[in-house]
Amino acid sequence: MTVVGNPRSWSCQWLPILILLLGTGHGPGVEGVTHYKAGDPVILYVNKVGPYHNPQETYHYYQLPVCCPEKIRHKSLSLGEVLDGDRMAESLYEIRFRENVEKRILCHMQLSSAQVEQLRQAIEELYYFEFVVDDLPIRGFVGYMEESGFLPHSHKIGLWTHLDFHLEFHGDRIIFANVSVRDVKPHSLDGLRPDEFLGLTHTYSVRWSETSVERRSDRRRGDDGGFFPRTLEIHWLSIINSMVLVFLLVGFVAVIL
Repeated sequence: MTVVGNPRSWSCQWLPILILLLGTGHGPGVEGVTHYKAGDPVILYVNKVGPYHNPQETYHYYQLPVCCPEKIRHKSLSLGEVLDGDRMAESLYEIRFRENVEKRILCHMQLSSAQVEQLRQAIEELYYFEFVVDDLPIRGFVGYMEESGFLPHSHKIGLWTHLDFHLEFHGDRIIFANVSVRDVKPHSLDGLRPDEFLGLTHTYSVRWSETSVERRSDRRRGDDGGFFPRTLEIHWLSIINSMVLVFLLVGFVAVIL
């Protein structure tokens, strides 16, 4: 005879396991267990872009006119990554474990004036991008903006068309990942006529180095490695709405009394 257990006790037994499963794989920065051999491919996922001063506002990276594969393949995400607004998809970057790349062409592009204007607006709003490699987030800015002088006023906008990836490994594991444009000159987006197309060639470099550090760099959502400013974010619109609501409630109570 089959004995059916109490549904309530069954749910109590499985609830801790369910919480543990939901808590794992929170997102980039979690200790990974991926091991590589020399020459193994390392997948780099593009994730999202958004304004630097409002990290909560994010969009898919491929919404910008950037190098994109013909068929976009999205990565299956955990619950924590979905709640964080991640939108990871495979990129065109070819990276292999412990193999340096001096300068490799990613893609050639012909941008219309509308696409150039889209990039200009993103750069003016200080858009940053976030990539993910082996569960480690790497962040950088889409472009470069320079404003100087009052009379005359100069306003220059450039796009980073070359990215230099720096990866550190210990044994067969990736410990640290970063991207830099320190020695790169931005491509100017100024002076384009409305009926003119802009030709761009995106390139990248990969530099590997061994480190004695055995612990992976822990850059979770709450620890971004110092990329975002450590300032108190005040949402003025929400505060004003709350104050107006309080004043209305106090006024209604006063009228009733």
